[in-house]
Amino acid sequence: MKNKDIYPIFRSLQTMALTLALFVGLAAAQQTQAAAFQLPVTNAAGYGRAFAGGSLWRNDPSAAYNNPAAMAWFTGPIAQGSWIGIDVHAQFDGINTGSDIEPPGLPPCLGAPCPAASNPNARDGVISDGSAFYVQPISERFAIGFGMEAPYGLRTKYSGDWVGRDFGIMTSLKSMGLSLAASFKLSDSFALGVGVTGQRTRAQLNNGLNLGATEALQGGAYNTPGTIGQINVRVHDWSLGYFLGGEWKPTEIDLLGISYHSRVGNQLKGRYDMYFPNDGKSVTTYSQGPSFPSSTTINGKGAVLAIPQLNATFGSGGPLHELFPNYVNLPPLNPDGGPATASLDLPAFVTIDYLHQFSKRFSLGTSAQWTNWSKFRKLTLVSDGIQMLSLPMSCRNAWTLSLGGDYRLNEQWTLRGGLAWDQTPTTTATRDPRVPDNNRRILSIGMGYQPTARLTLDAAYSHQFLSDSAIHNTAPIALGGDRLDGSFDNSGNVIALTATYAL
Repeated sequence: MKNKDIYPIFRSLQTMALTLALFVGLAAAQQTQAAAFQLPVTNAAGYGRAFAGGSLWRNDPSAAYNNPAAMAWFTGPIAQGSWIGIDVHAQFDGINTGSDIEPPGLPPCLGAPCPAASNPNARDGVISDGSAFYVQPISERFAIGFGMEAPYGLRTKYSGDWVGRDFGIMTSLKSMGLSLAASFKLSDSFALGVGVTGQRTRAQLNNGLNLGATEALQGGAYNTPGTIGQINVRVHDWSLGYFLGGEWKPTEIDLLGISYHSRVGNQLKGRYDMYFPNDGKSVTTYSQGPSFPSSTTINGKGAVLAIPQLNATFGSGGPLHELFPNYVNLPPLNPDGGPATASLDLPAFVTIDYLHQFSKRFSLGTSAQWTNWSKFRKLTLVSDGIQMLSLPMSCRNAWTLSLGGDYRLNEQWTLRGGLAWDQTPTTTATRDPRVPDNNRRILSIGMGYQPTARLTLDAAYSHQFLSDSAIHNTAPIALGGDRLDGSFDNSGNVIALTATYAL
């Protein structure tokens, strides 16, 4: 390569940081769920096609993450930034039947179906997602790419007094990735690509604790109304992954691509804190039976402090275990909080894309993605080497299938449309309000406008139709052992805006 050819490349690389800085403003990431909590890493054009064809479309810089092999055909440096607004509706309809342990005749919510309270919607307003990409050809055969993407995200939030507070109040997971990729054109029809990604994952889980019910389940005593707590867990980690891609052009009008993204294992670290909103309040109890009410001061913190002594007395090997043979040792929580760790494996996935150009105006793409969710079996919280809580997930492997295309009206305007089916990895047996997901049918439309030879603006709207998500879940004894039965009425709307600039 001659020096005069190298200079424009380095000049473009010098401007890359400034260009990405401009686009990062579009890429503030705060996510919500797609299928489970995997998010499509794409732009407005990709949303308009319902993700069909992946990054095989001409000069699509999201290839820097999706399929790096496609960068080999770029004719010049390109930068892109996207903003994506997501509005999710998840309305619960059902009841908490409690732990069903007290004899009849006691006040409501003690052994009887609990009132609906604020049966909430998990919606937490319009949430912003985003991405930014830059691709730089180095030669006719070699190109490099950089990306900032959000491949995983989840946010569900309920009021603190909702009927399912012991099954989740707020769940948030955000995985932001920085990726570096390279591609090499082996021939005029075939290219390979490889990339690495560093992902920072942050998770927060706020959960209610029905301490009174836990005590009653363990020892047969009457439940003290209002003896509740809340545990908030915040953890984070940096982890590495890799991805591979290949692209083949069997004809001038056909493209076929395949990509693999590895599992990203996280050892999340942080802390948990505990809160007792009703402590100090007086409440009427019926410890002597329904006909003998008495006044008691709620002391949830005291109930937690008593756990080690209860385990030593009633647990296996304890002096009174024979009288309480069903007693299960409770996790020794610290009411003042403590360190927390959790393992979270984000699944590997494989994507196959195909694109066919029917004419200069019309092109159609299709994609199939398989995600290895079956490795995600449970989420376990550990503190100081002791298991505090284990939530079963039992996910299954899932597919996403899509079909969509572009119709070029003229040199400036392009129309898009697409359909997709997104299979949920969740199952009725373990589905809970933290991820009230189900299969999705996605309808998308979009348009592109090219005001200049270098600048392209894209917009898209996508609506997600979801089947009702049945919930039949029993909380662990440590959370109160309540039973939640009902279903979620779900739907979602997405608006995407993208600016792409050829340097």
